[in-house]
Amino acid sequence: MLKTRHVLSLIAVVAAGLLLTGFAATAQAQSQDDSAQSVAEAARRAREKKKAAVKPVKTLTDDDLPAATAATSTDASTPANPAKTDDSAAPVAAAKPVDAAAAEKAKLEYAANVAALDRAKKSLVQSEGELDVMQRKAKLDSEAYYSKPDFSNDPDGKAKLDGEAQDITTKQEDIETLKARIAELQAAVDAGAPPATDSKPPAEEKPPSQ
Repeated sequence: MLKTRHVLSLIAVVAAGLLLTGFAATAQAQSQDDSAQSVAEAARRAREKKKAAVKPVKTLTDDDLPAATAATSTDASTPANPAKTDDSAAPVAAAKPVDAAAAEKAKLEYAANVAALDRAKKSLVQSEGELDVMQRKAKLDSEAYYSKPDFSNDPDGKAKLDGEAQDITTKQEDIETLKARIAELQAAVDAGAPPATDSKPPAEEKPPSQ
């Protein structure tokens, strides 16, 4: 009887141990599941915080574009070196009035040369006509003088012929001066440049002797 009780007691102890072991395993498994869930939950929360901490990207709208375009235009229109740009532009700006003044001066000189050439040609024609008249008159006076039998006794007639001859020589020199002046002016007009100013002007004409 005692032996039977002892066996039952052992069975009871063993059964209790098994139950305790099962409870302990269950509790440990539950604990491990809870721990795994806690770790997963913590990781999920960390990811959410990290996403929340990232700065959102700004999306451009039509209101933002004019300001950006204006800023770009201002930067592009601003010279990199204003001082250098002004210095380089100064000679160009100064050269334009000089060129315009030189062109206007050349135009006036050309017009003056054309007018002077026209006057010189007219003077040449007039002088050549006067020379022809003087030569013909001198020839007639010479024939009249030398036709006198006593022409050697006519000093006034001889002086008149000498004066006429001198006037003819002077007129011929004036004509040669005019021809040189005309050639000079013609070359200046053809070249568009002013002629030399050191030309000898024609001598003052003397009235023919009577």
